Amino acid sequence: MTSFSHILSEMPLVLFTILSQAVIGLSFIYAPAFINGYKNHTHLKSFGLVLGVAMLVAFIPSLFHLNDITHIFNVLNRMGVFYANNAWHIGWMNNEILFVSLVCALGFLLYLKTKNWVFYLALVCGVLGIFFMSGAYGAMQESVPTWDFKITLLYFFASAVFLGAIVYYCFFENSEHERKMSFFAGLIGIGLLSTAIVLQTLHVGQTWIMGLVNPFDLLGGTYVWFISLSFVFLGLGISTWYLHNYLHDKFENKFFAYFALFCSFLGVFTTRMLFYGLISTQIMLGHF
Repeated sequence: MTSFSHILSEMPLVLFTILSQAVIGLSFIYAPAFINGYKNHTHLKSFGLVLGVAMLVAFIPSLFHLNDITHIFNVLNRMGVFYANNAWHIGWMNNEILFVSLVCALGFLLYLKTKNWVFYLALVCGVLGIFFMSGAYGAMQESVPTWDFKITLLYFFASAVFLGAIVYYCFFENSEHERKMSFFAGLIGIGLLSTAIVLQTLHVGQTWIMGLVNPFDLLGGTYVWFISLSFVFLGLGISTWYLHNYLHDKFENKFFAYFALFCSFLGVFTTRMLFYGLISTQIMLGHF
């Protein structure tokens, strides 16, 4: 199996991680708006429904990653920590699914029972969800040396903040303060995301992989194209977002904002394809 065919096989996880991080990131951006009084409990109730439904939609692509739908119940196995091979291990993937599912459940609970503690608990579960999501890949860095837990953690949280900020800007802002707040969060997000991409590239360049002289050959020498394309989309996204934010009063609609959202998702999608394309285990690469 080539790296490109592996990207296609992992497409459900590509979409799941992007969408779930965007939903969790949205809750991160919504929090300061609510705490500062720009959103009241009526807004919070509606947001709870959006949070639950959006996370439910984010889960749909991941179901196509299962050969058998009943495998979804395997999440109950090895949750938290487990003991195997004379050592304790963290159930990274199981915990990831647990906490992301809790974000979904707490979203619906927030709609039914609009209490502050429900929202704050959803935020905590979102943080833990991305943490364990990062660990699910970072923990495999011995078998997939192109992955690194610290870089993946930065990359996933940066993606969440950046995408959450642009989603908030497009669909939830109702004041100048909220526009500035979400755009500022977006700048932080894209700054951290760009840093993660650079660190990932440096890490890959220093990685030794048996059978390869150049680790970038994992993608048939197209690594530079993936990186360039991702920065083009991300740059186009933040530029058009800035244009709409700066000239907000002159626009009658949010065309540029929606275009920025589209480009931002394409940028993150390109980097995520690159992330999965760098899987380097010999079995996955088809070396026997």
